[in-house]
Amino acid sequence: MSARPAVRGRRPDAEWVAVALVAGLIALAFAAEPLGMWGGNVHQWLPPMSAHFDPELHGWLLLPLVVAVTTVAYGQRLAARLPWRGVLGLTWVVGVLWGFGLALGRGWQEGIVAPLADQDEYLVDVPRASDMGVAEVLRDYTDYILLAVDDHWATHNSGHPPLPLLFYTGLDRIGLGGSQASGLVTAATGSTAVVAVLVTIRVLGDERRARTAAPFLALSPLVIWIWISADGAFAAVVAGGIAVLALAAVSPRPGRAFALAVAAGLLLGIGLFLSYGLVLMSPIAVAVLIAARQWRPLLPAALAALAVVGAFALVGFFWYEAQQILVTRYYEGKGADRPFSYWVWGNLAVAAIALGPAVWAAGGAAARQVRRAPWAALRGRSGALWLVAGAAVAVLSADLSMLSKSEVERIWLPFMVWLVPLTAQLRVDERRRWLALQAAWALAVCVVFRTTW
Repeated sequence: MSARPAVRGRRPDAEWVAVALVAGLIALAFAAEPLGMWGGNVHQWLPPMSAHFDPELHGWLLLPLVVAVTTVAYGQRLAARLPWRGVLGLTWVVGVLWGFGLALGRGWQEGIVAPLADQDEYLVDVPRASDMGVAEVLRDYTDYILLAVDDHWATHNSGHPPLPLLFYTGLDRIGLGGSQASGLVTAATGSTAVVAVLVTIRVLGDERRARTAAPFLALSPLVIWIWISADGAFAAVVAGGIAVLALAAVSPRPGRAFALAVAAGLLLGIGLFLSYGLVLMSPIAVAVLIAARQWRPLLPAALAALAVVGAFALVGFFWYEAQQILVTRYYEGKGADRPFSYWVWGNLAVAAIALGPAVWAAGGAAARQVRRAPWAALRGRSGALWLVAGAAVAVLSADLSMLSKSEVERIWLPFMVWLVPLTAQLRVDERRRWLALQAAWALAVCVVFRTTW
């Protein structure tokens, strides 16, 4: 009687291998401080997250639950069949309802009002900025960055260029001041970032991936932080700049391409005065030009961005000088206490929490495809994948800068939103279950953790 042939074991799916590896990284990041590693203190509320462990079920969670169930059931089908403008509109509406529902998961006061009411937030200095006037704020801004200076700006204003403070001062002057109105305006602005991402991908000739990614962008866990921090609004501004740059790169009319490139440069230049870290949008901008195989917009866009820098300098605010002072300010505070040896990888665990398991799995799927055909990705013209690559470079650069130690779930929003389209790499027959898992993950994060800034 002949022996039965050995049955070869089935190789684990790359998606689940990636999920297991990232889950292990997250578990280790949570366990590091309780286990006494890194001196037993990495100086965060619940490392690696800027949050408290505070489970709470609220009746308002019914809204995001209904949104999630409906989107999982019909989202992919609608994204594939609707006219393009319908896809954009529906993605935005679903994203707004999803984010609003998750924010209300802690109740109106804590979810909508409280985030901008903190003593370290931008609004604290609005009365002072209003008394000073725009010109004086810009001229004297750097004098009040350092913690050692009397009357220094609040933490968030010290850590950012002057435009966020001036923006909230402007809102106050037109009757939209206070944490409730300002928070809603901020969230509404931030919610448009996903639309800019989809527009960019389609403009670069990758509409199929844009439609595939639309439900994942709508239900992304990132909206938790878009609704509770100004960084979501920053992400929307620079995402708009990237979308306009893509339009410039593909325009066949030189005059129109030039005008669009200038507009893109102005938006990205404005981004530099919202957050110093947004200089790292440059890898994503380069990715747009590589995907379009067109370098013509580079010079006018760069000159326009420099013109913004020059305009602020003429008024008295020098970006580079302020950024160098900020580095000193960073190490006056918790930046000096937070060990880089932990946060250099703990940051990545936080980013993974904010991105969700569908993106982890998509990373595994992409790795499998690169392994099978290592040169195909480089030769291809996938706009979505080039944007993902640019965002990955931006994230790693921020991580290695030693100026992003903790709180990256909000700080990296302008970069991470460009990683979500990686979900287009997931197998067609598995996308719905990954979308469901993604939504469940976001709901769990919202219920289990109370985020703080």
